[in-house]
Amino acid sequence: MTYVIDVTQLHKRFGETEIVKDVNFQLEKGELISVVGPSGSGKTTLLRILAGLEPATSGTVLLNGKDVTGRKANARNIGLVFQQPLLFPHMTVMENISYGVKVAGNKAGDKTKNLLQAISLSDYGGRFPSELSGGQQQRVALARAIATEPEVLLLDEPFSSLDTQLREELRYWVRNLLKNHRITAIFVTHDLEEAMVMGDRIALFNEGIFQQFAEADEIHKQPANPFVARFLKGHLVLNEEQYSPISALTLTEPAKEHKAFTAELLHTTYSQGQKLGHLFIEEIDEKITLPLTVNEHRGTFSIYLPLERICSFTTRTGSPL
Repeated sequence: MTYVIDVTQLHKRFGETEIVKDVNFQLEKGELISVVGPSGSGKTTLLRILAGLEPATSGTVLLNGKDVTGRKANARNIGLVFQQPLLFPHMTVMENISYGVKVAGNKAGDKTKNLLQAISLSDYGGRFPSELSGGQQQRVALARAIATEPEVLLLDEPFSSLDTQLREELRYWVRNLLKNHRITAIFVTHDLEEAMVMGDRIALFNEGIFQQFAEADEIHKQPANPFVARFLKGHLVLNEEQYSPISALTLTEPAKEHKAFTAELLHTTYSQGQKLGHLFIEEIDEKITLPLTVNEHRGTFSIYLPLERICSFTTRTGSPL
């Protein structure tokens, strides 16, 4: 099978520092993935390598079976939408989109009008970028990128400069547009919620590698490692090998001076009465740390917390968190 994009053992070094380490993935026609991770994890560097703006140290990038690893950006049929719209200020909306059509070697006209309609700006063709809102400018930038008929479209945090409400609205709008046009796309963000909305699959990126690359449901149910569990913010992470979804925890009846959480925890190798330091739960209260001890009874693990500190929890006894 020939993939639209096929990346194999991609590495990038700056001096002695390796920014991208052994990245491998493939995308089919019309597939949309989200690459999400903390700032400085290497997401933008990965995107620049795929776009041809930064050479790879090693590895290969194939587009529809053709090796483009050594090609410059203008020799790759890859579109790129940046954080800022970067429209031509002296051109109207229609002229900006028409420029993309001409880059693809087509005649402007019906295609430009269709794209204006697709981005819901049919009445704005004669306006200049300065006369548009930030969200409208970003939609025009997206239409111009689509007009070039790219084999793959790369989006580098395109909503980061927008206000919260507009950002949320554009997520669904852009995803629907890309899906309707069957555009293969890679969407980079540091916002987990945004990644979940946009991607058919999610690649959690940190320290230059994909920590996990799977559908959102699988990632939530089976995080690959503690970094993923922490990044999801819906998991109890006890140490570098032991963690569990908070949704699996329930409150039980108080036992003397303690109240207990019980759960079937993932990846557990606890010893009876093992003390595990402090629990950090950011999702239930703003920030609380509680000393805890884990005990086992017939295969069920109980996490005991001091009763005087449990007042931060409003969950009723026996109900899941």
